[in-house]
Amino acid sequence: MADKRDGELQQLKKEVRYLRDRQEILDCISRYNSGLDRLDEELLAGTYHWDAIDNHGPFVGYVPEFVKFAIEIEGQFLNTHHGITSHRCDIDGDTAHAESYVFWIVSQPDGETLAAGGGRYIDRLERRNGEWRFTVRRLLMDWTFQVPKDSWLGVEWDAVKGSRDKNDPSYQRPLQLPPELMQVLAGKEPPVKPEGD
Repeated sequence: MADKRDGELQQLKKEVRYLRDRQEILDCISRYNSGLDRLDEELLAGTYHWDAIDNHGPFVGYVPEFVKFAIEIEGQFLNTHHGITSHRCDIDGDTAHAESYVFWIVSQPDGETLAAGGGRYIDRLERRNGEWRFTVRRLLMDWTFQVPKDSWLGVEWDAVKGSRDKNDPSYQRPLQLPPELMQVLAGKEPPVKPEGD
């Protein structure tokens, strides 16, 4: 009976380790996207091990050079949005190979045009000192297009845009509403806490 429980415990440990690794790898990929969109060099560089290699289109190089290259390109746009959709990952000990489908939309410098693209990040990651980071990252382009910008939501939505630096609400801890929105909220009836909640 004890042997069976030991075996089940070992199996559970393997499963938890796998799930934890998968989540940490996906977190690394998400931090990369945030680093690009917020133009945060430190956050972007922190997704790579010091000796990592990146290949984006014609660019092939090491991390410091890539971070400079990426921030320079992304900084030309009025804003950018990178998102991950499908993601798969094969883990073998402290090494993982991942394929993540990515799409991006950028507001061109003219303010009149949106450009979009999609592709796949093909990654090799390693866990070093307990932390998963990229060691090799490649971007494969699948499609791109450009369209006129149209603010179909109306100008009132312009006030809810983020910023491309550490003033963005995503950095705020704890997250709070700004004073002007607290004034709007002050005029509303707060909900009543349900019994047993």
